[in-house]
This record gives sequence, structure tokens and C-alpha cells, in this order.
Amino acid sequence: MKKSLLVAALAVGFAGVAHAESSVTLYGLVDLGFGYEQTKTSVGDEVTKVRKVGARQNVKNSSRWGLKGSEDLGNGTSAIFQLEGGFRPVTGESTQGGALFGRKAIVGLTGESWGTFTIGRQYNLADDFIAGIDPFGTSFGQATAESTFGASISARQTPTIKYLSPSFDGFKFGVAVISSDTKTTTTTATTKTVEKTKTNGFSFGLGYNNGPVELGVAFDYNRNKKELNGKTDSDSKAKSWIVAGAYDFDVVKLHLGYGQQRDGIVLNANDTFGESSLLDATESVVKEVGFTNTKGLRTQAWFAGLTAPVGEAGKVIFGYQGGRIKHKATMFENKATQFDGVRVNTHVYSLGYQHNLSKRTHLYAIASYGQAKAKNYKAGGTSNVKLKARSTDFAVGLQHRF
Repeated sequence: MKKSLLVAALAVGFAGVAHAESSVTLYGLVDLGFGYEQTKTSVGDEVTKVRKVGARQNVKNSSRWGLKGSEDLGNGTSAIFQLEGGFRPVTGESTQGGALFGRKAIVGLTGESWGTFTIGRQYNLADDFIAGIDPFGTSFGQATAESTFGASISARQTPTIKYLSPSFDGFKFGVAVISSDTKTTTTTATTKTVEKTKTNGFSFGLGYNNGPVELGVAFDYNRNKKELNGKTDSDSKAKSWIVAGAYDFDVVKLHLGYGQQRDGIVLNANDTFGESSLLDATESVVKEVGFTNTKGLRTQAWFAGLTAPVGEAGKVIFGYQGGRIKHKATMFENKATQFDGVRVNTHVYSLGYQHNLSKRTHLYAIASYGQAKAKNYKAGGTSNVKLKARSTDFAVGLQHRF
């Protein structure tokens, strides 16, 4: 009798645990393939050529895994959370600098009638309202809009407080605030050093999605200020805006977008421009001597593309990305320590195909060609560096979502 009661009690206990965990979902995707990649970079008289052939990982999308869940609080309101981390399936290593949940880590509240409020590490509002309009989105490496827009089109930022509205006849909007203030005091027997780092900003997005029409606009402002013993060491005020739209003609869908950045580049929380061979080849030019955080920086980026269904399971994708970066020292800057006359021009042409084997598994192929030219007058104008980069990328792969 006692054994029966014990078994019954354990059964009830496990049932309670199962019920408590029923709102938690394990999800993710694994992306692997095979490809050919060649990059040729010339800096002055020095020419570097790199060719890679073999297994590829994270070609179409970055492999990831995560946990998400919700709890019904009543009156149409739910508590939600999401934890997501990236990894390299070939080696098993974590991406995003080794962070366990480097892609996303949020907790919040949501309601059908009033929207969603979240706090934590998450994406800017351009990811919600712009990234999905680009024909390649943030997928396919070099073909992605990040090749010319950088992280401004999809930046992970922390700590962020974010609100997304429900849909009002196809219209949605969102606002986000970033705020962090750190003070470090170091004292010795004879000295005292005070370092202050302030990061603050906001993001705004507006979208419309109804029938064949999809429109989006997003704005970001990020300020990063560092002080040493009461004196400003650096102070950047980066601003970014993007507008994009798409129209579905049934047989083909048209995608267009344009954006600018001013006085700095909107970066991910881990300070990266994105991942592609073309970016790797030009990134050093625009990141030297704090170029990314100086007044006078001007960037323009644009995309155009077409997507067309092929039967019931296939889709052809064409995309063009263009970008221009320039910098001219302002009258308030010391030209001996700032860039003056920098020019970077980038063009990327890509063609892709996706074939769905099921709702969660698909095959894909991508062919992409990119070129970039940069002219860089270093500090004080003492030397002139001209850079040319060309990148060719072919890959086929398989992706499974779970």
C-alpha cells in the first residue's frame, strides 16, 4: 500500500513537472554544405589571393539552437522568454565570441491587444522592419545586405528595452532604448584614475504589410562616450536610417532598399561588420585609427532584387547590393589625426536557388561576385593607399530546422 502511494505521488510530481515545462520549446537549425571561394586583394603593389575549396558551414544561415517559452498570465497577457546561441557545426564551437546565448537573450510580456515588451540582448528595429525585405535578407554570406549596409540592417545590441506594437490594418511600429553607464576607479598610493564609459541610443521602426505590398523604415542613433579623469577621450554619435519596400506580382517579387549612416557606423555588440570575404578584405581600411567613430563619416547603401517561385517547392533569388563610404574631416577636427578623403565603393551581384524538401528541410545553391575599391589617405595625408578586392563565391548546401 505504501509503495502504491509512493508511486502515485511520484507520478503526480512528474506530471506537474511536465506540465510546468510544456510551454518551453527547443528549436534551432543546422546548415552545412560544400563550396568554392576565391578572394583577390591588392593594396598598392601587394597582391594577395586566397582560394578555398571544401566543406562549408553556416552558408545560408548561421547554425543555432535556442529555448523559448511562455506562461499565460490571464486577460490575454503572457510572460515570454527566448535564449538563442550560435555554433559552428563542423567544430561544435560557439559563435558570437563564445557567448552561450550570444544571438539573443530576452524576457518580456506580450498581449494580442497591446503588443510585446522585451528587455535584454536583441536586434535593432531594422531587423524587424527592413532585413526581411531584402531578397537575401541576412542569409548567404556575401550576398546578404550586410555586405553594404553593415550591421545597421541587423544589429544585436545590449542592454536593450524594446516595444513592438500589434498590427493595425497592416501597420506596425516599434521603439527601443539602449542604455549603459560604467565607471571604473583605480587608486594607488600616489594616483587616482577614473574611467567612464557611456553607451546610449534609441531605435525606431515602422512597417506596413498587407497583400502584395510590404514597406519598412528604420532609424538608429548610438552614442558611445569615453572619459578619462574627467576629460573626453572619445565621443561618437552614429546615426542610421533605412527605407525599403517590396511588391509581389505573383510571378515575381520586386525588392528595393536604400539607407545612410552618419558620423559613425552602427555596430553589433561584439563590434563586427558582418561575415563575408569582401567585408574581410575592406574592413581594415575603414576601421583604422577609429575611422568608424569619427565625424565626417558618410555611408550610402542600396539593394535591388527579384524572387520568383519555381513550381510549388522552389524559389529563384537575384540580388544586387551597392555601397559607398566616404570621409572628410570637418572644420572642427584635427586633420593630422583623422582621415580625410577616404573613398570605398562596393558592388555585389548574387544568384541563388532554394528547393524545399519539407517544411523544415531544404537544399540551396548560391553564386555571388563582389568587388570593392578603396582609396585611403592616412593620417596627415602622408601616404595614399589604394585597395581593390574581388570575391567569387559558389556553394551548395542542406539546411534542417528543428
